[in-house]
Amino acid sequence: MIPSRRSLLGAVPAATLAASLPAAAQAPAADPSRPVLIRGATVLTMDPAVPDLPVGDILVRDGAIAAVGRDLTPPEGTQVVDGAGRIAIPGLVNAHIHLGQALQRGMSGDQTLGQYFGTVVARRSSRLTADDLRAADYAGSLELLSAGVTTVVDWSRETTSSAHADAALDAFENAGIRAVFAYGLAGSGAGSTTSANSPEAVAADIRRLRAGRLASPGRVRLALAMRGPDFSSLEETESDLRLARDLDLLVQFHAGAPVYAERKRRSIALLHEKGLLNPRISLAHANDLDEDEYKMLADAGGSTVSTPEVEMQMGHGFPAAPRMQRAGGVVGLGSDISAGVGGDVFTQARIALAAARGLANAEALRAGAPLRAVAFTTRQALGWATLGGARAAGLGEVTGSLTPGKRADVVLLRADGVGTSPVLDPVSSALMQCGAAAVDFVMVDGRVLKRDGRLVHADAEAAAAEARRRAAGLEARAAG
Repeated sequence: MIPSRRSLLGAVPAATLAASLPAAAQAPAADPSRPVLIRGATVLTMDPAVPDLPVGDILVRDGAIAAVGRDLTPPEGTQVVDGAGRIAIPGLVNAHIHLGQALQRGMSGDQTLGQYFGTVVARRSSRLTADDLRAADYAGSLELLSAGVTTVVDWSRETTSSAHADAALDAFENAGIRAVFAYGLAGSGAGSTTSANSPEAVAADIRRLRAGRLASPGRVRLALAMRGPDFSSLEETESDLRLARDLDLLVQFHAGAPVYAERKRRSIALLHEKGLLNPRISLAHANDLDEDEYKMLADAGGSTVSTPEVEMQMGHGFPAAPRMQRAGGVVGLGSDISAGVGGDVFTQARIALAAARGLANAEALRAGAPLRAVAFTTRQALGWATLGGARAAGLGEVTGSLTPGKRADVVLLRADGVGTSPVLDPVSSALMQCGAAAVDFVMVDGRVLKRDGRLVHADAEAAAAEARRRAAGLEARAAG
């Protein structure tokens, strides 16, 4: 059981972001030479090689996890964070989201996929200015950070120019989040961005970023938001994959949802036959692949990302997470449509777990043999939200677990409250009782961004006000 006493966190310098211009915000201040010791937390490492600790410490130095253990002796000058009454977990990963739609929050809560495309994508996504996108991505990133999401894969439908791409990168850099910016090639339907530029022009701009500000691996990285075989020809798919290979980029594309008008059966099998599947491929959704296609993708080292809340609302089908898990593959989670649902990954993990268990129970009951144990566990679901998501984002060696040597993306959950005590099983408590409301402390790359339940590096109220102002202008243009 976790000790219950008030957490005492040491002071951390923080930059206050400009109230009216989140675009001009400064990156979070931090002294990289000053180590941090999180002391006395219940530690869930999510790494089988690094045991969980009922009471343990995490030492952070130079932005990385230096040690995980009991009664660690910190270097002189270390900032000590009291983790008593807290559960330490790796930062969560939202591995598929359209973050630029944060200016349309609430619009798609009762929409079908077709209605969403008609109102959000067709009428609004193409009308965002670069400054609109900067405000949306910045506010959306702060939402994620506050909910314990330290890494995001943003499949950016709204990047329609070089200026938009640079604005999105500004937002991620200023917000302090770890981001994979998936820059998109124009396609059709669900596989599309809203860019009017030719694929060749977009590819040239992707090359510009890869040779420039995203040339080196850092906290913000580049990926290819690919059209995918459901929404482009085989020749176009091969061309897109060549671009990704040439630039050493992760690719993510929408696939395998029966609601897609363009859906092509056995498209993943075709990529397998052509020798095109590889570990740098991440499939968003993949709800109704044939069972052997999950195995093909898993054997190639690829991943699927389930967004269960939106998938079950908009007709994609039940989440692919349990089938990909059974195939031995990498499973991540995302929230998908910011216009419809929040970016909280705890919610997505619980929904994915409930759906997986429900399907397994239904199958067992049809066979007349009720299950004697749950088909999927809370540890598996928390793994989808952490290390699985990191691997789906191409960052499995960087984040996703509390492993010495990885970057220090750490979340502390308050577990000493009336809704979380007692903690009899820390994994189940973290996922099923704590959730986003219990996120007390967030560190990304060794920098403290949330402390005592509040963001300390950014003016979240100013970011929200700017998002509201930008949304009003967008609505006026959409109505015109």
